[in-house]
Amino acid sequence: MNKRRIGIGIAVVAGLVILFFVGRYFVIQKEDNERRSNQAKIEKAAQLAKKKAKEAEEKATRLAAEKAIRTLHQVCLYADSIGIDTTRYTVVSTAKKPITDAKLTQLLLEIRYGKKPSGLEYNGLKERVDSAWARNIETAVEPKVLAGLAEFAPYNQLVGHYDRLKSKVASNPAIADSLRLIRQTLNFYRYVNRFNPDRFVVVNLPAGELNVFDRTGERLLPMQVIAGKPDRQTPCMTTYIQSIVTYPYWNVPRNIALEEMLPRMKRSSTYINYQNLQLLDDKNHEINPKSVDWKSISVTNFPFRVRQGAGCENSLGLLKFNLANPLAIYLHDTNSRDLFKNTKERWRSHGCVRVQKPVELANLVLGAETFDDKFLDECLLDQKPKTLPIPKRFPVFITYNIADVDAAGKLRFYKDVYSLDDK
Repeated sequence: MNKRRIGIGIAVVAGLVILFFVGRYFVIQKEDNERRSNQAKIEKAAQLAKKKAKEAEEKATRLAAEKAIRTLHQVCLYADSIGIDTTRYTVVSTAKKPITDAKLTQLLLEIRYGKKPSGLEYNGLKERVDSAWARNIETAVEPKVLAGLAEFAPYNQLVGHYDRLKSKVASNPAIADSLRLIRQTLNFYRYVNRFNPDRFVVVNLPAGELNVFDRTGERLLPMQVIAGKPDRQTPCMTTYIQSIVTYPYWNVPRNIALEEMLPRMKRSSTYINYQNLQLLDDKNHEINPKSVDWKSISVTNFPFRVRQGAGCENSLGLLKFNLANPLAIYLHDTNSRDLFKNTKERWRSHGCVRVQKPVELANLVLGAETFDDKFLDECLLDQKPKTLPIPKRFPVFITYNIADVDAAGKLRFYKDVYSLDDK
């Protein structure tokens, strides 16, 4: 009986234990299910939040890209109105913002600084391009900022002519060529901004003119020039006046000495003295022309350098403006000043530029009245070259602008004297 009771007790205890563990199992299962369900809900919520955040980011990116494209389009319209070819700045409607921003930055830089003009043979000036300005797009594209870039009077006048002619091109297609020439000059004026000059010289070869401008475009000193002949073209360049020389020598370029002077030297024994020329050897010693066996001298056998002595009849006149360049080009006075009065043919030099008002130009560059009005007329004898330093580099732009405005703001088209218009 006792054994039976013990067995029953054991069975009851075992049943209770089993029941406990079964119950515990179901409790644990329920808790696990609830945890898994909550985790699934959390993960689903997180995925939903991530999806919404991604959608919001994509929307913001899309809206920013669309805004950038609209901004680029607006700036292109402005650029087109000032003569810039905007076809290379177009983007597709699905373009990413970084691509559009890069195009916009490039366009803003061209609006402000232009492109290097074709035909520029030498650049001796340091550029001062503010690239950070263009990268700050939100500020750079403001209308007042864009409008403020065009404070140069001739540039503004030329833009006005461009807009006027552009409105007529549909009814008169021939105007398109005039617009093309104006665009080239507008680009030149923008290109000048790269150097941020306060005062500077512009020699426009087709016009046969020199102007000294300040940064507002005021013509401080206009004058005529005589530039290179079509077969001895004055090269286009950006440079600066290094110094001014009074009573300069003329170191005759070798090609001129051989082609033009040598035949005359051989024909006439008085030619060298009459032209105040000097023959120099490789040690810079002067050679007596009478000691030369002229029969043995030829284009291939000419061991001399030719120099014209200083004085009233020197081809460079009494003032020479040394320009920094490797092409041996400079500005200078002339011993034939009447040419400015007697001819409109302004292209007759060997390549350098003869200026009509050398005294006024020298005084302006030096920043002082160094020379009076009588300097050229007095022309002292037995003078030696004297070099005057420049207080500050004075930029010089020798350019080839067929279309431009004159002092009155009137649109002018000049003759393509060097046949450089590539159309």
